Amino acid sequence: MESQSAVLVLSKSVFTHYTIFVNYPPKGGLISTAALKLFRSPEVKPLDLDSPLLGKKKGMAYGICRIKKLKAGSITLSEQHTKRERETPNADPNIKNIRLIGQPDTSDQNLRTLVLERIGKQTIRKNAVMCVELMLTASPEYFRPENPEMAGYYQPQRLDDFQGTVNKWLSDTYGDRIVRAELHLDESTPHIHAYLVPLDEKGKLNCRGLFGGREKLSKLQDSFALAMEPLDLERGIKGSKARHTEVKKYYTAVNQQPQQTLDMATMHRQLADRREVIKKKKQMEYTAKTLATENEQLKQRIQNLETEKHTQKLELENWKNKYHSLANKVRSIPLEKVAYELGLDPHPQDKHKWINSDHTINITASKFYDWKQLKGGGGAIDLVMHVNQCDFKQSVSWLNDRLGEGAALGATSYYTSEIIHQQPQLQFLPPTLDETKWERVRNYLKLERKLPSTLVDDLHEQGLIYADAKQNLVAIRRDLSDETITGASLRGTVGENNTFKGLAPGSKRSQGWFHFTMGGQSTDPIQRAVLVESPIDAMSLAVLERTDSRRTIYLSTDGAGHVPVDFLQTFKDKSVIVAYDNDAPGQEMAMEVMNSLPNAVRKEPHTKDWNEDLQLMLDFESQNHQILRQQQQNQEQDYGFSL
Repeated sequence: MESQSAVLVLSKSVFTHYTIFVNYPPKGGLISTAALKLFRSPEVKPLDLDSPLLGKKKGMAYGICRIKKLKAGSITLSEQHTKRERETPNADPNIKNIRLIGQPDTSDQNLRTLVLERIGKQTIRKNAVMCVELMLTASPEYFRPENPEMAGYYQPQRLDDFQGTVNKWLSDTYGDRIVRAELHLDESTPHIHAYLVPLDEKGKLNCRGLFGGREKLSKLQDSFALAMEPLDLERGIKGSKARHTEVKKYYTAVNQQPQQTLDMATMHRQLADRREVIKKKKQMEYTAKTLATENEQLKQRIQNLETEKHTQKLELENWKNKYHSLANKVRSIPLEKVAYELGLDPHPQDKHKWINSDHTINITASKFYDWKQLKGGGGAIDLVMHVNQCDFKQSVSWLNDRLGEGAALGATSYYTSEIIHQQPQLQFLPPTLDETKWERVRNYLKLERKLPSTLVDDLHEQGLIYADAKQNLVAIRRDLSDETITGASLRGTVGENNTFKGLAPGSKRSQGWFHFTMGGQSTDPIQRAVLVESPIDAMSLAVLERTDSRRTIYLSTDGAGHVPVDFLQTFKDKSVIVAYDNDAPGQEMAMEVMNSLPNAVRKEPHTKDWNEDLQLMLDFESQNHQILRQQQQNQEQDYGFSL
C-alpha cells in the first residue's frame, strides 16, 4: 500500500527555472498505483523535501523593454493607470509608487499638458502618435534570485541598481524628450513606466522616424540590452517570432493560488500541455539555429563588403596619387620662364623679383604679386593676363605661341583647378514661402487641376508644397535615406495656360525627388513604389489609386531625371510601377527605366497624363450625377402630374 504522506514532484520545464507541484492524497487517504507510475515517469521526477534544488536560482534573467504608441485619446487613459486613478486589481493599494522623472502632480501639470508643451507650436497631424509609453523591467529572477515566485518581493540593492541604470539610459538616449517616469512597486515585479515625446533630431513630431519598422525597434532593444549588461541582464533571441503574454492573462496567472489537489484527468492535461511546450521549444530552437545561420551569412557578407571597401579605398588612393601627380605637372610650369617671355628681367639684388618699367613682380612658386600695381594672382594665365592686359582667351593663345600647346593646356588645367578649389559652390536655399499667395496656388490645384483639398492641405501642412513670392507652386525635393532637402521643383500658376516649369537655384537634380506616401497605416512598411513625371501627376495618381490599401510611395522623377535604382531594387517583383506619360517621351523613359529594373511593370494613363485622367473621371462622374439628378426631378414631376 502506498504512503499517505504528501508526494512532492519536480518537473523540469522548458523554461529556465523549475516548477514545483505538490499533490496531496485524494479524499480517502490513498494515492493510486497509476498516479505513482505517472509521477515516476521520465518527465516527472520525485524530489525529496531536503533537495538542494529547492529555492535555488536557475537560469538567466532578462531585461524587458516594451513600447506603446499613444495618440491624443490614449494619453489620459494611460496616465490614469500609471497614477492609479483607475482600479488596478493586481496592485497593492498600501504601497506607494515613486515618481522618478517629472514634477509632483499638480492640477495643471497632467501628462497631456506636459506632452503638448514639449511638442511646442508645430502642427500636429490628425491621428499622429503624440507620446510613446516605455515599460521597462527585468524578469523576476533578477529582483529575487533566491525565490522568483515570491510576488511583490525584491532585493533593495538590485532595485536601486536597476533604477539607476534605467534612469541613465533614458537620460543618455532621449534626454528632455522624457517628460515623466514612474517606478511601480505595488505589483508582483518592479517596473518603470516612462513617457517619451517622439521628436526627431529636427525637433519635429516623428514617431515613425524613431520607432517605425522592425529594424528600428530591434535597435531600441539592442540599446536597452547594452545598458543592462552591467546588471547581467540578457537580451532575448534577436529576430525571435515569440510574442509576450497579454497583460490581463499575465496578471491572472501570477495572482491565482496554486492548486492543492490534482485528479488524474488534470495531471494528464498538464502532461499534454508540457509535451506541447516541448514541441514549441524545439520549434524555437530550430528558429534560433536558422537565425544563427543567417547571422553567420550576414557576418560573411559584411566581411566581404569590408574587403570590397578596402579595395575601393586603395583604388581611390591610387587615383588621388595620379591627380596629385598631374597637379604637380600643371604647377611645374615655372612662372620665371613666363616672366622672361613677357619681357621682364630678374632683379639684380632679389632672385624672387622680376622687373621692367611698369612692374615689380615677386614670384613664389605658382603665386605672384606686383608691388607697383598692388595686385597679385596665381598661375601662368593670370600672370599673362596681368602683364599684357588681355583676356583669358588671348592669354591662352599667347602661352601656346610662346611656350607650346603643352604649356597652354597645363596652365589651363591649373587655372580650372584653382577655380574649383577657391570658388564657393552655390548652396540650395528653399524659395521664400509667401503665405499670402498660397490661397491662389491652392485654388489652382483644386479648381484647375481638380485635386482634392484634403490631399493638397495635408501635403502643405507637411511642408512638401507651398507658394513662393511669384505665386509658383514649390514642390520640395528630398533624398530617400534621411529625407534631407536637396532642392525644389517650381510650377507656374499665374494666368491661363501657364507652362512655366523649373528648378529652384542650387537644387541638386540627381540627388533628390518630390515624394510622399499614401495607403495602409502610417506605421506600415512601404510595399509599392510608383514613378511619375511631375509632382502634380504624383498627386493625381494617388487620388486615382485611393482604394489601394498597400503603403505606396509616389515619386516624381522630374521628367527624364535620375531614378533611384538601388532603392527600387529592394522591392518585390511587380511592386515598382513605371507610370510615365502616355506619349513618345514617356514611353522612351519607361523603357529606359525598365531596362534597369526588369521586374518593374508599366502603367499608362488613358489620356496624355494622370492629371488629365483625373479631370476626365471627375467630369464624367459629375455629368452622370447631373443626369441622375435630372431623371430624379423628371420622375418627381411625373408623379406629381399623375396625382
